[in-house]
Amino acid sequence: MISTNQNNYVDPVTRQLIRGSLRSARLECELLIERTAMSAFIREKKDYQVNFLDRNGHELFGDAMGSDMVGCVWDFYPADKMAPGDLYWYNDPYMSKGSVTHTPDMTFLAPVFFENEPVAYCHSFAHFWDLGGSRPGSIGPANTEIFHDGTLVPPIKIVDQGKLNDEAYRVILRNSRYPDLLEGDTRALMAAASRAQERLLEMFTRFGKETTLAALDADQADTAKMVREKSREIIPQGSFSVRDFMDHAGVSDQWYSYHVELTRKGDEITLDATASDDQADGSINFLASDGALAAYFGQYFHQYDTSLLSNHGLVAAIDDVQLRQGSILQPDWPAALGCRAHTFTKLKSSVRALLAKATNGDVMAGSAVYVIAYWRMKESDTNNWLLCTDGIAVGHGARPFADGLDAIYSRHNENYPGEFMEMEYPLRMERYAIAIDSGGPGKLRGGCGIIRDVRILADEGTFGLRVENNVFPTWGVNGGMGGGTSRVVLNPDTPQEQEIKPFSDDNFWKKGDLVRVYTAGGGGWGDPSDREPDQVLTDVLDGFVSIHAANESYGVVIDPAKLVIDLPATDTRRRALRASRGSTKLFHRFEYFDTAEEELEWVEKNLPRQRIIST
Repeated sequence: MISTNQNNYVDPVTRQLIRGSLRSARLECELLIERTAMSAFIREKKDYQVNFLDRNGHELFGDAMGSDMVGCVWDFYPADKMAPGDLYWYNDPYMSKGSVTHTPDMTFLAPVFFENEPVAYCHSFAHFWDLGGSRPGSIGPANTEIFHDGTLVPPIKIVDQGKLNDEAYRVILRNSRYPDLLEGDTRALMAAASRAQERLLEMFTRFGKETTLAALDADQADTAKMVREKSREIIPQGSFSVRDFMDHAGVSDQWYSYHVELTRKGDEITLDATASDDQADGSINFLASDGALAAYFGQYFHQYDTSLLSNHGLVAAIDDVQLRQGSILQPDWPAALGCRAHTFTKLKSSVRALLAKATNGDVMAGSAVYVIAYWRMKESDTNNWLLCTDGIAVGHGARPFADGLDAIYSRHNENYPGEFMEMEYPLRMERYAIAIDSGGPGKLRGGCGIIRDVRILADEGTFGLRVENNVFPTWGVNGGMGGGTSRVVLNPDTPQEQEIKPFSDDNFWKKGDLVRVYTAGGGGWGDPSDREPDQVLTDVLDGFVSIHAANESYGVVIDPAKLVIDLPATDTRRRALRASRGSTKLFHRFEYFDTAEEELEWVEKNLPRQRIIST
């Protein structure tokens, strides 16, 4: 056993060993979920997490992102009433004060006891296949209240000192259309939480309680010190604001927006989102927590020392977060929250937009919101309904040092293999390709979205779509231009071709129909006319940029027959392009702008709230 001195000093080697123990334990537990879960969204998509929390409920390592994962459990089960072998289960966004952001995200929390006291907590989490609600898959664009999103589980003790609460378990399983999948997934999450307990106990046994606690506290303090000092070094005095827009809320064809203002006064930095729109009538509301918004901000500064763990210290960059009750970022009960990813994905980008103003554009451009499609098919032989919840990739924003990532779902999750869909469901993927010209033009190009053709082979079915960036593209930065938009078409290139609302449900299809989804691309970084002509040619040859866009957006003239650059024509074209465009501004979407007020004025003039989507 390794011990500390009276000042709770832990030597650097021991601290690195403890950090390594946390990293190793998290990887092991997450792989356990992947290998034992039943539903494809967890097993194939990898929408799961395991996080470690300290005795105060603060994150030690993981992706809880400043959320209070323990507080709602303590409201019903105080720490002094917990015992070894207990396991707690919940998914209620409102009771958890936004720590869980929509009902499919089931959470399991296990206390870790050492020397007869709780010294830490383990938290396992995953997106579950179906929890009841208005439609298979639970969440849907047309949902208007939280009850439509599936079964709400308040914090309950599902395992009491090693004994399963079978009565409560059976009630929850009964409320799913696919109880076998739900049981398999819950067992996987329970096993991961149990394994996490074991590994933390081993760590406390190896290093001793006082040493381990001191090391964990020091790691949080180091992360906090780094992000706080770096934020004060980078962010100047004054106020900066941004606004972003959601295409629609599902039940009406109107856009919604939120507004975030960053203010530094002396050493104090605040985030103010009170000028955001009132809550939506549909499912795009995001129940934001103060800690989550602060952690989004702290993430940016974590890049300056990635040897430090991602922990509760990330929230230290922001002193105060202000939200308005009844707004789209703090809706009133029982507002629907199922499609909140439309809002929080853009909100994460907006944190970077605030920092763009502070750093003269030295940030990643806007990324598209990942796409969800619900393929629902009826089996002719059994009369049962099958559900395939499909996450579809998009383009991410260009970075100051590299092009944006193409065809990425999100940083944590993976795309379904086409082979998996075809083996498990009466579906055939006939096309899976890069959406040409979807990446925002820039000195560094935005990542491209994709084109995905899916044909139904079942006798009948419906599909639901959660597709953003159909009206409002991603934003480019520092002279870069906004990305391409999304689109959904039924039976393209046929007499039966039909444009489908990208945010809709209960779209009927019949056997042999084909759905084509075009996903949006990320914004560009830097002036497109500064991109090296050879890079543009490579993009053309690789199918990311068309010859037309090379000329129109980048000013690069390419001979379509020989596929070579005409250098004199390119020089002339670029001079003409710069002259006609004038000077660039910090941001671009539809046109160049510097302030949130400039963009809002353009949007309200050209895209009235009540007229956005046509069927």
